[in-house]
Amino acid sequence: MRILCVAEKPSQAKAVAQILSQGSFNSRDGLSRYNRNLDFQYRLSGNFISVTMTSVLGHLTDLDFPATCRSWNSCNPVSLFTSPVIRSVGENVKDVAKNIERESRSATHLYIWTDCDREGEGIGGEIATVSRSVNPRIIVKRAHFSSVLPQEIHNAMQNPRDLDMRQVAAVEARTELDLRIGSALTRFQTLRLSSRFNSLHDKLISYGPCQFPTLGFVVDQFLRVESFVPESFWYIYLEHTKDDGRAVFTWKRSKLFDQEACFALYAKCMAAPVARVTSMRSRPKEKWRPLPLTTVDLQKCCSRYLRMAPDLIMSIAEGLYNQGFISYPRTETDQFDTNMDLKGIVTKLTQYAPFSAYASSLVNEEGFKWPRKGNNNDKAHPPIHPVAPANNLTGDPLRVYDFVTRRFLACCSDNAKGQATEIEVLVTDEQFSASGLMILKRNYLDIYPYDRWSESSVPVYRQGDTFEPSVLEMRTGTTTAPKLLTDSDLIDIMDKNGIGTDATHADHIKKIIEREYIYRSPDKFLAPSTLGIGLIEGYDAMGLELSLSKPHLRCEMERELKRICDGAKTKDDVVRESVNLYKAVYLKSVEEVAKLEDSLSRCLQQAPDTGSAIWTPAGGDGPGGTEVCKCLSCSDGSLALRNKASGGWMIGCNMYPQCRYAIWIPDIVSSVVVSADTCPNCQSHARGPAKLVDVRFKPGSAPPGTACPYKACIRGCDEFINEMFDLRPPPPVNPQRPAQQQQQQQPNYPPASIVVPVNSDSGSWNSRNIPDTYWDQSSSSNNRQPPQQQQQQQPWPRSANNSGGGATSSVPMCSCQLPASRLVTAKEGANKGRPFFKCSKGASGGCGYFEWEDQLNTAGGSSTRQQQSYQPPASSSSMANGRRYEEPEVKPKCKCGLFAALRKATKSAGNEGREYYVCTRTFMACGFVCWKDDVQEYMSRPQGGQPSMPASTT
Repeated sequence: MRILCVAEKPSQAKAVAQILSQGSFNSRDGLSRYNRNLDFQYRLSGNFISVTMTSVLGHLTDLDFPATCRSWNSCNPVSLFTSPVIRSVGENVKDVAKNIERESRSATHLYIWTDCDREGEGIGGEIATVSRSVNPRIIVKRAHFSSVLPQEIHNAMQNPRDLDMRQVAAVEARTELDLRIGSALTRFQTLRLSSRFNSLHDKLISYGPCQFPTLGFVVDQFLRVESFVPESFWYIYLEHTKDDGRAVFTWKRSKLFDQEACFALYAKCMAAPVARVTSMRSRPKEKWRPLPLTTVDLQKCCSRYLRMAPDLIMSIAEGLYNQGFISYPRTETDQFDTNMDLKGIVTKLTQYAPFSAYASSLVNEEGFKWPRKGNNNDKAHPPIHPVAPANNLTGDPLRVYDFVTRRFLACCSDNAKGQATEIEVLVTDEQFSASGLMILKRNYLDIYPYDRWSESSVPVYRQGDTFEPSVLEMRTGTTTAPKLLTDSDLIDIMDKNGIGTDATHADHIKKIIEREYIYRSPDKFLAPSTLGIGLIEGYDAMGLELSLSKPHLRCEMERELKRICDGAKTKDDVVRESVNLYKAVYLKSVEEVAKLEDSLSRCLQQAPDTGSAIWTPAGGDGPGGTEVCKCLSCSDGSLALRNKASGGWMIGCNMYPQCRYAIWIPDIVSSVVVSADTCPNCQSHARGPAKLVDVRFKPGSAPPGTACPYKACIRGCDEFINEMFDLRPPPPVNPQRPAQQQQQQQPNYPPASIVVPVNSDSGSWNSRNIPDTYWDQSSSSNNRQPPQQQQQQQPWPRSANNSGGGATSSVPMCSCQLPASRLVTAKEGANKGRPFFKCSKGASGGCGYFEWEDQLNTAGGSSTRQQQSYQPPASSSSMANGRRYEEPEVKPKCKCGLFAALRKATKSAGNEGREYYVCTRTFMACGFVCWKDDVQEYMSRPQGGQPSMPASTT
């Protein structure tokens, strides 16, 4: 038995190994220079076993879109809501993953020692996946601990739990949603607004599901302050001075905003200015000690009292936790478990010099009180508290540790006690009151100076006493504007509205400061920038029921993630519902983008640019372009229409480079658009219907009578498009096996069933997924290769013996002076299984040569040219796609837009042996024909002119 332990960070791995090995471990290098492997023996169930402790550096895997969607201009941002996503090991942690793989191979058990929260559970799931990839039988367990103390660490090692896969699923769902939502809206905002405003030209205008609601809170408070109008009010002031003191009485009505009404009441009091004591009460009063410390309270209090940024507070707290000075700093629990030995912790704190005397008084003088119970318990971690004295700290870590310690000792102390006096008097019909306080025991206030409870004295009165006020006046005042938010205020609002978690509040505030949406003033108040105001006001102006700047969308998402953890919903359900919700809001925002631009124009004091370079989302709803249908080659992708960088169009799989299936639209097409109609012949297809494509051919490229636009199906049921686009059926898809696995089981050479040009301009070719049925079925396994590989491995001409035939037959040459490709018909029909030769360049760049094999040696036809053997290239030959070939002569194009085929006249009519060019199509040919010696004249005419036609050629 060998246990591999993996911690979340190197410092934590070393601290845990120090405890488990009692300081006796062997350190050796890992494959990552930051993560060492610590080997030691540990006694478990009475036996000593080998243990290796290593670590990661946070998350091991990244989530990203396929390569076709990663470029900012590669697709319409809306397609990112539904695009496939790929999870892979991050580039910067590949060495860390390899180290875990190497150590896992010889391990029987894997113990996850990441932080015990939802995010730590997600990292643990990634570690388990990497480990199982090389050792499927390894047993995965979870060590649960709240502090790096010997008792807790040994207990976690002795009693491991199972990994909570519901929390893992919640983390994966949150990661995917943040990627989809953030990427789509960030691209839209950045591309659109940077093209409209010069001041935003090189600026990243990011959107985050938590960042924008957080920005909205800051902007809303700023607008309240800016729009505040002071208002006057009036009130009656009463004061009485006696020998034993002075009492200031408060009017029960507080204040009135009507001066005449207040004056009438004041005049009534002045008519009989005598006050009568109607009530005199004295009662005990207590000031409640604070609740146990949660993460939100830690950030709020340290930000308010210590004037520190929330992200710095959390960074210091994590450092103190890793050093074993405080418990885990990310918790929502505000109640201690009754099984905890809190008095023992207080006893340890008697060794901490600054608070030694107070801690001793709690232990020795029976001043210890069990802390109050709050309403929250995440059942994962106790409240934040000190676990060991830290006598060597300095600077900010000391300040944070002191606060945590003071808060814990205050929780374990008694409430402050005092005696309160309340007096009520009556002047005519108007009531006034005064109060005083005498503190009897300060208790927790002695150690927790952040709470204030000051004494105030009042003279002694008896019920029924009367007196004439020393001062009785009507005074005026004005309302004051609210203050801008501080970090503490913002965290409190985020927590109440469910934006982020206790562990991420600081990160969201830091992010919108980095994006320059808000800034922190010298007096620590948060104010929005003009860009931040413009964005929020723009989205508010759209009048959306669920605005992107309000907390409702994210709050609902957080509730859904909680339901995943509770088992009430699955990850797929939550992702689908949240994506649909955000997508609908996104589409509405795109429609109303003018309101966003108007708001920014007003705030930036800059008119939007009206030039031609304004970015507009391209049409379509598929990744990388407009989706046509599910991929015909792989089981995971979809085929989408996209623009080529060199011009023109192609239809490719959005899982590229995992799937390289593509259909290249020939240059005879002037435009192509995916329509909303679906092919009636594909309605019952196993992979769903296919959208029809509206194709417009260049003049003279399509046979007469072709509809314009022509509604085409590219799935293979349209014979006309199959020939015009040179399409052939793809290999069958196995829906039970992912595309990546299919590729892993393919041979080394590209097994292809569709030979399509990689670049129609260059004429180069690429074979993609051609099944064996397209090669000669009788060929041996050594000869079943794509044409390019056959050319490299066996000399031309190739006899029929090499393909299992009996008679010898040379491979014909096409008009491009290249060996023709030999294929076998796989389509159902009369010609199924019939071999044929065709130009290896295809329709878009080749000569269009086609000939049935059994017609090569028949009488007539063009057998003389077809039976020419391949000649070695001359020194002037050129390279194309790794092959050398003779530079072909200039050939004319027929009306179909294809290079014409060269023929020889065979009948004796004065032209026998004379060469001519003819349309290569056998189906719906355009009728083009031109003598070879007239080609130069024909090519020099405008638009090709009208060629001279042979009177008779066959």
